[in-house]
Amino acid sequence: MKTLLFVYGTLLKGLRLHHHLGQATFIENAKLRGELYDVGTYPGLILNPDCGWVLGELYEVNDLTLQKLDEVEDYYPDLVHDSEYLRSQVKVLTNTHVEVSAQTYIYNKNVNGLKLIATGNYAEYLRN
Repeated sequence: MKTLLFVYGTLLKGLRLHHHLGQATFIENAKLRGELYDVGTYPGLILNPDCGWVLGELYEVNDLTLQKLDEVEDYYPDLVHDSEYLRSQVKVLTNTHVEVSAQTYIYNKNVNGLKLIATGNYAEYLRN
């Protein structure tokens, strides 16, 4: 089965974990409402419909890739409290202004004391 997946951090094209997407098919750039935080060597997304946009990429992935990404993202469906991220269904807006439903990884820890990435653009944040 194929799943749409929204990525916004180290899985983006050109960044260090992109290779874990394997044979995923790039669909287009997309965005969703939320806040992005600097967790150290990667970002954490918190959904918030009242905030700005978090920019990312939309991919079509197969079940095997999704299982591998769950491990990469420290998501354990049977151990939600121990997971660093939760994989959730969200609405994203594509660059062609189409709203689609996709999976993404939501940060599952407290963000108090973490730096907000105000632009919502992790790749740009790394360049600066």
